Amino acid sequence: MAKDNILRKYKETPEGLRGLLELGGLMLLIISIFFIFYIVFPGKEKIPEEDIVQESNQSEENYKEVINSLPSGQVNFYSSNEGYELTLAEYEAVCKNTKIVTQRSIMGAHITDIRAQKLYKDNGNNLDSSSVVWDSLANVCIVEYVLEAVHGTTDTITVIGEAKGFLNTGIDTRVYFIKNF
Repeated sequence: MAKDNILRKYKETPEGLRGLLELGGLMLLIISIFFIFYIVFPGKEKIPEEDIVQESNQSEENYKEVINSLPSGQVNFYSSNEGYELTLAEYEAVCKNTKIVTQRSIMGAHITDIRAQKLYKDNGNNLDSSSVVWDSLANVCIVEYVLEAVHGTTDTITVIGEAKGFLNTGIDTRVYFIKNF
């Protein structure tokens, strides 16, 4: 009997109010499901930055652990509103484990070098070679790449700069910002 009264009152309510009740019920169901998933599958605990620095200073072979502890996205070795700011130990670890130079960083490095920009566009955005190396004397990450010559010419350009920003994809790290010399 009570069930029939509730069903009758529900059918008598205006269409707009019923839609809101249905939407509220759906939202409550979704939130409940995510809450259950959160309880059943808790995420990894975040490691404080002080612990990361101590680990990296203890052993130079723990570079992979340091990189895995960094947040995904942009990581920088300069103060910025965007991205995570690296410590010197993290900067070294990221540099030693980075092999990929992104097209964004190359285009940014060519902003002031019109000749390199033109060659890069003319050759189909191809690099002949690239390297990311840690300079332990200056404590900087050096990026060097050679732009491939256009077919039929031998004109190549070597660009050298300091990697100041990286992109942590969760799988690997990539050079994201190059400061030219």
